[in-house]
Amino acid sequence: MLCTIGIEGERTLLAGALGGATRWIASDRRGWQAAMLAIAGGALAGHYVWPMILWLLGMEERPQTIAMAAYVAGTLGISGVRALSAIVDARARRMRDA
Repeated sequence: MLCTIGIEGERTLLAGALGGATRWIASDRRGWQAAMLAIAGGALAGHYVWPMILWLLGMEERPQTIAMAAYVAGTLGISGVRALSAIVDARARRMRDA
């Protein structure tokens, strides 16, 4: 419902949380504690990391692409944040050295 009324903050939280749930379903861990951590981590990653996902994919900022990027960030979770951080650092270093 929040997505249909277009509240962007809630849209990214929801998409990230669903990405975290997807990560949990695909993992070996089946406990509820692991599920809650994956969903919370996915929601936070989706909410804060979606701009970086769009930048890495070279996509423009539209409501559909923002939700997709938040879902991808949520699926990657905290380990994805670490990997994205390394990619951004490498690109920044390459740009600085050029």
